Amino acid sequence: MKGARKIQCVDGEWTPLPVCVEEDSTCGDVPELDHSEVVSPARPPYHHGESVAFTCGEDFTMIGQSSVTCIRGTWTQPPQCIANRLNSYPHGQKYTYTCNRGFRIRGPASVECSGGNWSHPPECTKMTCPRPPSYDNAILVGQLKNSYKPGDHVTYRCQEHYQMDGPNVVECRDGIWIGTPTCKDLSCGSPPTVQNAFIPNQKTRYRHEETAHYQCRHPFGLFGNAVVTCFSGNWTDPPECKESTGKCGRPPAIDNGDITTTSLAVYAPGSSVEYQCQAFYELEGNRRITCRDGQWSEPPKCLDACVISEEEMEKHNIELRYSYAKKIYSRTKDFVEFRCRGYYRKVSPDSAFRVQCREGKMEYPTCA
Repeated sequence: MKGARKIQCVDGEWTPLPVCVEEDSTCGDVPELDHSEVVSPARPPYHHGESVAFTCGEDFTMIGQSSVTCIRGTWTQPPQCIANRLNSYPHGQKYTYTCNRGFRIRGPASVECSGGNWSHPPECTKMTCPRPPSYDNAILVGQLKNSYKPGDHVTYRCQEHYQMDGPNVVECRDGIWIGTPTCKDLSCGSPPTVQNAFIPNQKTRYRHEETAHYQCRHPFGLFGNAVVTCFSGNWTDPPECKESTGKCGRPPAIDNGDITTTSLAVYAPGSSVEYQCQAFYELEGNRRITCRDGQWSEPPKCLDACVISEEEMEKHNIELRYSYAKKIYSRTKDFVEFRCRGYYRKVSPDSAFRVQCREGKMEYPTCA
């Protein structure tokens, strides 16, 4: 198996699936060991998990495990057959062992020749991880074990009001856990302080998407949205509480258009809003108006478009000069050119066949 053994639903999506791939799990010839014989020899290939034992010749001492094992296509470290004569290895001679990847050494790493004998050799044991560590505001998902094998994964989730920032999986690798799940706090502290305002029943901590309501102290008026919302650890913009002299009411309405933001009941002096027109309407004037001395500046107009239909053109025996559309829309001040249909001849002068749209109205030329 390659990848995490477990998958998790995160924000509506599953984490990646593991993949089961074929592995070369057989070994070839047994490693050659000087001054030794193989016990119960067999022919290759040797399958995963099979072992072969050695015995040392006379006057030789075995150092290390007496057998090798085929592990996923590789033999484990073979022993050594060391001569018993001190003239081959002098007193005090030392050898140091290292373990293969994924294994840790147990016992002294070195052996020493003393009195014609070698000291006891170490063992190489599979490297495991202890219980997964704890992370702030994170909770372990699934059954907890006392030890984990290399390649094992565990998954975390965040406590309420917290959100995972980055990967939520840690992996056991060479005896240590790799990865650091981080839970980001989504809650907010006290709402922003607003001069001349207070919040009834104010709290010191608010949950994600929880709201707070401001009230202005008399005689100040509230400008802006009285409600603020905690969103991902931050508050939305608070209102202001100011003297109400010179304030304006709702912006004036215009035909075929509206302001681009939500209309408020009261606007502070100097506040401004913008208008936009509906489709096919042309804005005339300044799209932004401003509150001054309690009055809004003059709003713009949304000029109507001209609708040129097939029926209207048939009445005048004309058609569009550059298009065969059944119906088109022309904005105010745009020009449209016509020509006579088929065998009809111009009744209107040549200049009348290039027509300008004026606030939704258009004078059509005539052919007969």
